[in-house]
Amino acid sequence: MSAEQGAGHSAPNWFVPPGEGDFYAVVALVFMIGALYLIVVLYAAFDRWAEHQSQGTPLAKTIPTMLAIALLYEIFPLDHFSVFLPLSAILIALMADWSRFHLGVHSTPHDNTANDTGADDATPKEEPAPNV
Repeated sequence: MSAEQGAGHSAPNWFVPPGEGDFYAVVALVFMIGALYLIVVLYAAFDRWAEHQSQGTPLAKTIPTMLAIALLYEIFPLDHFSVFLPLSAILIALMADWSRFHLGVHSTPHDNTANDTGADDATPKEEPAPNV
C-alpha cells in the first residue's frame, strides 16, 4: 500500500485546489473581455467612417446594416439562426435606401436663400405684429 502512494504523481502546475483563486483564469477573462471590447470599438469606428462616406449615396443604410450583421456573426455563434434573418435585415435596409433615394426624401435641408435676389437687402423687413 505504501508503494502505491509513493509512486503517485504530483498535481500539475495548472491545478488549483478547491477554495483557492485561479490567477490564470482571471487573466484570461480580462483578456477576452478586452478583446471583445476592442472588436466592438473597431467596428463602431469603421461603421461611423462608412456612414460618413456613404452620406448621400444609395446605400447609406445598407452598409451600416451589413457591418452590424458581420459584427454579430463574428462575436456570437449564429449558426442556429436561419440565413433568412440577416438577409431580411439587408433587404429591409435596401428598401429603406431605395425609397429614400428614389422617391426624393433626401435628408438635405432646403435652402430658401437661393430664391432671394438681394435687391431689398438695404430696406429692413417688417415683422408682423403679435396677436394678443
